[in-house]
Amino acid sequence: MSNGKILIIEDTVLIAKAAQKYLEGANYEVQHAPDGASGIQAAKEWLPDLILLDVSMLGMDGFEVCRRLRAMSATATTPIILCTALSSIADKTAGFEAGADDYLVKPFQATELTLRVAAQLRRSKRTPPALEAPKQMTARVISFFSLRGGSGCTSLAVNTAIGLSKLWGASVALVDLVRPVGVCDAMLNLHPKNRLDTLLNKPPDEIDADVVNSCLTDSESGVKLFGGLENPILAEQVTENLVTAIIEHLRQRYQYIVLDLSHDLSAPTVAALDHSDQIMMPFPPDINAVRLTNSALEVFKALGYANDPQLIVNWVFPKNGVARAQIEKTLKMPLQMVIPYMEGAWCNAINNGTPLINGDADSPLVPLLEDLAWRVSDPRERESKPEKPTAMWQRVTRRLGAQK
Repeated sequence: MSNGKILIIEDTVLIAKAAQKYLEGANYEVQHAPDGASGIQAAKEWLPDLILLDVSMLGMDGFEVCRRLRAMSATATTPIILCTALSSIADKTAGFEAGADDYLVKPFQATELTLRVAAQLRRSKRTPPALEAPKQMTARVISFFSLRGGSGCTSLAVNTAIGLSKLWGASVALVDLVRPVGVCDAMLNLHPKNRLDTLLNKPPDEIDADVVNSCLTDSESGVKLFGGLENPILAEQVTENLVTAIIEHLRQRYQYIVLDLSHDLSAPTVAALDHSDQIMMPFPPDINAVRLTNSALEVFKALGYANDPQLIVNWVFPKNGVARAQIEKTLKMPLQMVIPYMEGAWCNAINNGTPLINGDADSPLVPLLEDLAWRVSDPRERESKPEKPTAMWQRVTRRLGAQK
């Protein structure tokens, strides 16, 4: 099944062929028009889901083509990405004034092109607010993501989900979207009957809220787990549309959704990030992890994510890591939290299926994990005292009061 129809309007054949190869490799249907006039005609007849439009073309330039496409009812709302070597603010302003949705500067990489295209297509598919059905609940979605494996994303996602449940008495869904195999279930000592594998056997039109809810498993901590893949062979069948459907169906039933994501920037992962209200990025203090984190931040900037990710340094080894000041200087962002090394603590918790946050409240790591749950909570909840404060809420607010 195609991810969408893309029309490339470009008069340089080599550039058009390269873009077409990239996009077809990402499972898009692609047509090429060599000039503005034929591009407008192709758009009218083929009705693409997105148009990749060159600016500097002979005859009718891309700005004029863009204006004409916007004047046609068939393409008035079709996403348009301008693609050109021009990169000045004036050029970009002219493009947006002509009606473009995004701007891609040549030369571009395959990854940047496909990410920009996927982001625009997701945004275009969202239902306008005035047409949406009334919602009983809209969850706050928190993602744990790192390009560096072994950063502690899964452990922190599990503990944060439990922390949100214990902090607010909230309904929380923990969703394991890690490919090729998810392991959140082992960390909670659970054995889900239904999980992500179950949905891959169903036609997309059969995946509704009840079907998604049937893949949730109760845990002793009160968190509902959406179990991740068990069969790695099925990993390639997980699509961005499926990920979006899972998140949107759960949004209506839970106050918080915590996502554990793969260490990549594939379409399913980016779809999850695109639906996130907050992205948490743990990484160990080594040079490669800092470099990968910086690369991810550049991608997030290109995708236009409004909320800055929260950076967490997780000392997964005892010493000789990069200093905090150097990390912050390199990434040009402050660290939100540093989790100290504690020999055996995380390993024992994983092996026993007993999350650290459920342990002794006086142990060194528990306050940090409780504070992390507070940090990712809905700001509106943090501003007022709940009717029935939980024991965790009382501990956290006492600590915060003592820090003032």
